[in-house]
Amino acid sequence: MACFGQMVSPVQAQEGAAPVQQAPAITFNIGAQPLGAALNAFAEATGWQVSFPTELAADAKSSGVSGSHTPEAALQALLEGTGLTYRSTSANAVTLVPGLSAVPSVSSVPLLAQPAASELPSEPAMVPKSKPVKVPEIVVKDVKERDERSYTADESSSATRIPAPIQDIPRSIQVVTRQVMEDQKVIRMSDALRNVSGTSMPNTQGGRAGDFMIRGFRSDLNVFKNGFRDDSTYGSRAARDIINIESIEVVKSPASFLYGRTDPGGVINQITKAPLKDPYYSAEMIVGSYNLYRPTVDIGGPLNESKTLTYRFNGMYESAESYREGVKTDRLFLTPTFGWEIGPRTTFRFEGEYLYDRSPIDRGTVAVGNRPASIPIGRFLGDPSRRGEINSGKATLTLIHEISDAWKWRSAFRSAASRERYTSLESNVMDDVTGILTLARYETPQTVQSHYWQNELHGLFSTGSVKHKALLGIELGREHQSSTLSGDFGGLGSFIDIYNPGNRLFADGPLSLFGNSAQTNNIMGAYFGDQIDLLENLHVHAGGRFDVLEQKLTTRPHDFNPTTTKTHETDTAFSPSIGVTYQPWKWVAVFANYTESFAPQTTGSRSFDGSVFSPERGKSYEGGLKFQAMEGRVRSTVAVFDIRKKNVLTSDPANGVFFSVATGEQHSRGFEVDVAGQVMPGWDIIANYAYVDARVSEDNKFVVDSRLPNVPLHQGSLWTTYFFQEGVVKGFGAGVGMYAQGKRQGLLQCQDPVGSSCQNGFDMPGFARMDAALYYRKPEFFAKTNLIAAINFTNLLDQRYFTGAQNFREIVYTGAPFTVIGSVKLEFN
Repeated sequence: MACFGQMVSPVQAQEGAAPVQQAPAITFNIGAQPLGAALNAFAEATGWQVSFPTELAADAKSSGVSGSHTPEAALQALLEGTGLTYRSTSANAVTLVPGLSAVPSVSSVPLLAQPAASELPSEPAMVPKSKPVKVPEIVVKDVKERDERSYTADESSSATRIPAPIQDIPRSIQVVTRQVMEDQKVIRMSDALRNVSGTSMPNTQGGRAGDFMIRGFRSDLNVFKNGFRDDSTYGSRAARDIINIESIEVVKSPASFLYGRTDPGGVINQITKAPLKDPYYSAEMIVGSYNLYRPTVDIGGPLNESKTLTYRFNGMYESAESYREGVKTDRLFLTPTFGWEIGPRTTFRFEGEYLYDRSPIDRGTVAVGNRPASIPIGRFLGDPSRRGEINSGKATLTLIHEISDAWKWRSAFRSAASRERYTSLESNVMDDVTGILTLARYETPQTVQSHYWQNELHGLFSTGSVKHKALLGIELGREHQSSTLSGDFGGLGSFIDIYNPGNRLFADGPLSLFGNSAQTNNIMGAYFGDQIDLLENLHVHAGGRFDVLEQKLTTRPHDFNPTTTKTHETDTAFSPSIGVTYQPWKWVAVFANYTESFAPQTTGSRSFDGSVFSPERGKSYEGGLKFQAMEGRVRSTVAVFDIRKKNVLTSDPANGVFFSVATGEQHSRGFEVDVAGQVMPGWDIIANYAYVDARVSEDNKFVVDSRLPNVPLHQGSLWTTYFFQEGVVKGFGAGVGMYAQGKRQGLLQCQDPVGSSCQNGFDMPGFARMDAALYYRKPEFFAKTNLIAAINFTNLLDQRYFTGAQNFREIVYTGAPFTVIGSVKLEFN
């Protein structure tokens, strides 16, 4: 007896039931194939459960179905010519039976509450019926209705660019679902990443987009949105919001084989919300500590009767003060999205974003001696009244055309532009003895643009018994940045006493123009990949990308250089990837992979003889186990890794700090554990732990075997919620969590701090932060209106902690003290 999916108990086929209720039409693309495989594809597309005796369809073939049909019509088309028909056993569940005509029936028993066959209520005596017939059955595809509050995801496209089961992909992939973000009430993308092992944001760039750390390597090259680069230079200048994010997928270890230039720790891919075919409207008000006010809306639905035109709109306004004295932030974020089904095989989507951000540049606190200064973390060491402004816009156009049942073409274009007015009076040089911190004033207006065009051919086909999910793509891009940098370098005499902030001077005066430049990058990348199912339990992924990156830098005249200089560099690189997954049992997978990365050097970097440097290259070995438990509701990944990054530039010891040599190497190794899922109805959990040992392995300037800055040896988090399922407390829930990092080094440790113009190192102590939440959810609170209310408590024990440092003793970022956020959300449908 063949078996597909999960076995269920036999049901009884009944005659003479009522006609099937008509469901909305959906688009099908099921080719001619064995009937069992065709029904499997049908069940995936519709969510229906189809069952039949093994011998009934053993040799049957289906001619397939394509185009827009109701599920009932599509199923009838699949069965045409097979001599089979179907009968309903419950809503969206059918059994195949011999017959010449389809007389489907539907049970009044809901699918999620379906009793066993022996418990089905008998029909009224006046309804004619034939004798019930027991039908031994096989479930072709048991598409479980996934809890909409799920903390897990079954599939990911970030590691392959084609959706594939996470269990089959030979990479460590972690997904932060929308429900996790909602339960924790995070409002910045960086805060959501506490749920991923070995991932954090130690450098906020003064409260802007920030740099992210994955497996010990910090970079701004590792953030993407829907597969397009969303770095902190050309993509996003301000802190990233989450209102239009459906999920965040983190692929560990190098991903240059798909994404081009990245650091070897991994990539973060934000997946945005899609247009909706069914009407949905929600409004939420978030209020919190430090005068936080944040109203949001999320609406969507069809724009025409046939639902070929759809939309989604997310909008947010935020006004907030801060635990940081005098800090005030205003933000506006608008994200319209439209979908168009041009035909049965062609779809188009437009996504827009506009973000306005006005906030001070906040460089945190300073180090004194070998640790952060013993001053209140809320003390702002500068002038918070100077607020920078960022206006940012993005537009993405995506066209997908199904060439045939096996092949699909994707063409997507993304354009982004930002204008920033950076203005600040910020920390410059600290005198540990006197407690006087000199301040420097900066004005740096700049504009950035990025434009990318991706064209990909996706194939789903078989060579004999081997199945393929193949990809062939090319990406073209151009990035441009134009900026002027003016400052006083502390020369106007501004200062603040960190222990007595009343003793301060905020001076004003003329600034020197010390930077005036424009940089243009031209990118071409050709890539391929293939997720290969050699056997049902043996999967291989292979891929690679060839990149050409041309960098042009023009330095225009300024106060310290009256000439114009131009620099032109071109880097090429090929980045391969190979991995294998073996599943000895359905619930466990063993995986291993080898991958490489590349990242170009900073434009203008030169050796003493004038030659340019090869890109940084990373090589990674990774292996691990993936587990599923409780019928797939709980998933976990255990991974070990060993990563080396070469060609790291360091100062030339023979010719001075203005020249470099590429002798540096950094090495990171460790292991990680991630767990997420539903332990039992109402009880969800997401947790992780990472041991990361990241060190300098070769260098002329920094101490070999010293730890990389901002990398804790131990790091982890836990978050769990429980909702009561019945009784008078039904709808009430609570959550509790913990986020911890061990001691971290604030700076790279120099071999000769004085001779190398290095600062003395310092340590940031470890911390353990406790969070909690209370919830109330009431469906149909009003007619067709759901109520969702919550109170979230962050840093419940008011722990003093530091999130990271930015290469200087004068820039140490602080963590927020005890914070309360309340939210009320109404959903209308």
